[in-house]
Amino acid sequence: MKKFLLTILLALVLFSSSRLSAQSINPPSNLEAEPEQSSYIKVKWDDNSLNEDGFNIERSYVNDTASINWETIGSVSQNVRQFFDYWVTNQVTYFYRAYAFAGNVRSPYSNIGFTTAVIDTNHPAAPTELKVVNTTPTSITIRWMDNSMNETGFIIARRLDGDLLFTYVDTVQADILTYQETGLTTDSLYYYKVCAYNSFGLSDFTNTVSARAEKTNIVNAISQFAGSYFLGNNYPNPFNPSTNIKFGITSSSYVKLTVYNSIGSEIENLVSQYLPSGAYQIKWNAQNFSSGMYYYKIETPGFTETKKMLLIK
Repeated sequence: MKKFLLTILLALVLFSSSRLSAQSINPPSNLEAEPEQSSYIKVKWDDNSLNEDGFNIERSYVNDTASINWETIGSVSQNVRQFFDYWVTNQVTYFYRAYAFAGNVRSPYSNIGFTTAVIDTNHPAAPTELKVVNTTPTSITIRWMDNSMNETGFIIARRLDGDLLFTYVDTVQADILTYQETGLTTDSLYYYKVCAYNSFGLSDFTNTVSARAEKTNIVNAISQFAGSYFLGNNYPNPFNPSTNIKFGITSSSYVKLTVYNSIGSEIENLVSQYLPSGAYQIKWNAQNFSSGMYYYKIETPGFTETKKMLLIK
């Protein structure tokens, strides 16, 4: 009986081991990136696995393995060993890496490959300074700066919180610099970025912004990176009736920014939401409040600070 139980146990161990082995995926290797036809960058690699569903490709502007610097820009199916990156700017250096995946299992990363884009000057210049300018319970409005004189229009890309890849949701014509997406799910978090296009190709994307479909104060991202947690001095100060407050977080977290009166009573909640790491700015309009000293306080899981400001009417 003992011999029989030992045989069964050994079989189970061998079966579990074979399943773990089957689930492991070898990473791609020898990843290289090079400009192609003055319009895009070709990324290629060696496929070292037999059981992948596909490959995901990530890009960064800096040669750093920190996950904050990398964005997934594309995905290809199994046995495909190349990807074309069309969203580039002339003379900008881009860094790439890839990994294989099968369901929820993924391989380690490949090596990092890099190259400097050599793009035809007829390509449109990338728009910049993308901001969220308004939200409602079912819509989000964004605005950007146009840096091109020859675009045909702009492409709006969006992803839901938890999605890996952006998808194109709409286009607008040249010189139109705002876009409102309607029919959104209340309290859902959405991410946006924008690129320009013409008959020669696409520009690189703007910065990425995020917002929830809700009636709330507008929190504008001014940088995707913050060197440290901080709460800036409001500007202007003294002010009448509105002032700007900047803050930064070094990792994605829930942020609460609250205004208090001179006796310490909470009078308005400016921010109460989950935000990606970065530097942000929000405007407080004190039109309905009287002159006096006020305090504003930021609270995150890793940082808390309070500062004062003066309203003079």
